[in-house]
Amino acid sequence: MNSMADNQKVYQAIKTIADELCKENETYLRADLASELKKYGIASDSSEVSKLVFDAYRYFHDNGNIAIAFVSNNSRTTLVAEYKLNDSLEQGNKEEALKIAETELALSSSALEQLKEQVELNLNLVLAKGTSKMADIVMGTNGVKDVRSKASTMFDKYTKMVEAYHYAEDSVLGNIEDFTSLRSDIGTVYRDYALKLIDIYGDSIKMVSPDLFDFKRIEWLDVDEMLKYVELEYNKLTEKCAALIGEISDSFRTSLQGSLQAYKSLSNGNKSLGLAMAGLTMLEHYMGASERANRLKSDLSVFQMSVKHDATRIKADMGRLLVICKTLNDVVIPKANVFLRYGEKLLDSDLKATLDVLYADETIRPLEEQRRSLLQQMKALDMEMNDHLQNIDVYSSLINDITATLESKQGNYLEAKAKEPSKPFFLVNWITFGMANKNYYRDFAEWNAVCFPLVREYENYQVDLKLDKEELESHREEQTRIKNDYAQLSCELDKVSKEIRSKIVCSDELKLKMLKHLRDMVAMLKLGREIMESKIDEKLVHTVDIPNYREAAKLPADVEQNLSLFTGMLADNLHADKDMAKNLLDGVEAYTKDPKKIEGKTAQQNKTTEYTEEDLAMTTEAMEQSLQKGIALFDSFAKLKAQQLNGKLASVAYDKELKKQADDFKREMAKIDNKSAYLREVFKRINLAGSEEKRQQAMELMSDLSGFSLSEQEFTEFINGKKQIEL
Repeated sequence: MNSMADNQKVYQAIKTIADELCKENETYLRADLASELKKYGIASDSSEVSKLVFDAYRYFHDNGNIAIAFVSNNSRTTLVAEYKLNDSLEQGNKEEALKIAETELALSSSALEQLKEQVELNLNLVLAKGTSKMADIVMGTNGVKDVRSKASTMFDKYTKMVEAYHYAEDSVLGNIEDFTSLRSDIGTVYRDYALKLIDIYGDSIKMVSPDLFDFKRIEWLDVDEMLKYVELEYNKLTEKCAALIGEISDSFRTSLQGSLQAYKSLSNGNKSLGLAMAGLTMLEHYMGASERANRLKSDLSVFQMSVKHDATRIKADMGRLLVICKTLNDVVIPKANVFLRYGEKLLDSDLKATLDVLYADETIRPLEEQRRSLLQQMKALDMEMNDHLQNIDVYSSLINDITATLESKQGNYLEAKAKEPSKPFFLVNWITFGMANKNYYRDFAEWNAVCFPLVREYENYQVDLKLDKEELESHREEQTRIKNDYAQLSCELDKVSKEIRSKIVCSDELKLKMLKHLRDMVAMLKLGREIMESKIDEKLVHTVDIPNYREAAKLPADVEQNLSLFTGMLADNLHADKDMAKNLLDGVEAYTKDPKKIEGKTAQQNKTTEYTEEDLAMTTEAMEQSLQKGIALFDSFAKLKAQQLNGKLASVAYDKELKKQADDFKREMAKIDNKSAYLREVFKRINLAGSEEKRQQAMELMSDLSGFSLSEQEFTEFINGKKQIEL
């Protein structure tokens, strides 16, 4: 984009697209917008697109639609919000840039507090008691519906926790991006003034390339993958609940109908027998429903431990994020802010008079201006490189996710494609008098309703994968180009600097005059390099690993084996007989005659009734079925309690591991708090300094390095030409 007229066309196009997007309540990724702007000469997706959007936003008087319509390729933030810091730095408005960086710090702190709250909800999960309806209690479905309600509550909170982690991750990444922008600006200042010192003292001064920390090495939990697994388990659980509710409801209707039929058919001869058989039928139904509910509760306990493990892991990793965030918020970025606010001014005040003399020659001034231009171009390439590296990470992640999704859906896709009906050959249709076509259209309509959505989704993923691979390749090509351009600019910078030094004649008098400022300038440039080299402790680079205690923290195996043996022994040795059947029938008869009198009495105390062998055999068989159902219910209850106890043991182990991690991070936080308190006092001295000399002295206190300034011996050796100073 060379002319203002061309730029205005692009601005108008951006506004038109933004208006349309806002009308439909949609947004464009930067890559989408870059594709739309190709007709205006935009070759590919790059930071140039972000700049054009920001310039269009300003051109149309901070247009609201442009502000919200376009987002970064990772969807983290809008392009306008993202570019504000870079724009301020490009315009030389350092004060505004520092305010933006400080606002980002506050937002990331807020995000981490939100994450902490969401994780606490999951770690201290107290499941609400179900409010069962009377109909559910009567039918026996209340236990299953209670499980479904509790699982839904857990999954909802888990989903919110994952969202909060993403929000916190994005906020911390935003702060990292802000620091890398500030770091590029400090790098320009460092190179500029280091080269000027070299102009004066030649090879006695050595500029050192900063060892920059790669913040992209920082790892993040793959909470999306964790959510997929939990969602799969949750869906299995809810499907079981739905199936069991249907089964129990059907069983209730069948049992109720059977008990009524038993009562009617038998009550003509013996009401006690009819009532007993009806009661045993319903008892068997309720015990069966309870047994199924117990199995589901056991599954719920397993699901809860899965959520507990993930929540513990995220909670522990949150401690790591807090330390990283606090390091950036309270130490690294504030130091960068102060350096950019005062460092260049102090360096310039020390050098200005000398440089005015040094670059007064008309043959040198253009070369010095050319060098400044090269430094600015290198700074721009730094920022462009950061942008492409960020997008390489974004598209690499997207490609991995889409590839995994395609692999998981491939079987269903191929099955759906195989089911697609083929249109019949026209002769076949003619021979069948059009029936073949009618059948085809009917089958196709059914396939289109059931299978086509899956086919369309899968093929859309394939298109997305192809486009994302193209974008990734484009960013990698740009990365290579920028590396080459940067290397070329570095060569030109060296060439221009050598030419400047060959033309400069710096008198011994001027060198001696500069010596009184040399110590301060060396200290300031070393401080700048130190801030640029700020890094995250290696142990904070990797995510926190929490062992899976679901298998490790369990009851001894023999406990569960003994429970199974005990219930097996009950099933083998505990059976109904005719005496038990007679006692039951006597009890039912006595109760039906006078429910009050039966209390506290045995069946033998009431008048006995004679029963046929057939009545006793029928009752014995029904009692045997109920008895075995009861033993199965006891077995499910015992296994449930064992499972819940295993869950409690695992929970204690998770809490213990979490406390260990939390204590480690608290110690790290305390160190940062001490450093932050010290820096706040230093910043106060810097801001309130009454002279540049006092401000210079206060700024040197920001350094973490020992031997920061030149010692007397080093200074003497330098003057005598025996010492090279490394900046």
